Amino acid sequence: MQNQVDNKSRFITKIQDEIIKIKQEPERRRGFMKFELDLMDARREGWEEGREEAKQKLVKFLASQDTAPSEIVAALVNVYQMTEKAAQEYVAEHVKTPGGHE
Repeated sequence: MQNQVDNKSRFITKIQDEIIKIKQEPERRRGFMKFELDLMDARREGWEEGREEAKQKLVKFLASQDTAPSEIVAALVNVYQMTEKAAQEYVAEHVKTPGGHE
């Protein structure tokens, strides 16, 4: 592409015209930039939600296999690069211990 455009394509010409309009109109440009930032935020939130869900599934699975809490902590540290303290708190919060206590 290297700054050369196929002007024979009506689609490309239409895209070029739209880009020029966006660049020339400050309000549209700001709106487009805001849209891009909102899209980035939505992607990040979705990624974080997916990561949290995967973390919960891992802990639930390991607990269902009678894995020792210390081993679940080690798995969280390895897989999710959590600190040991954060992993211990996470396990304490999400794993039921014998006797019905969490």
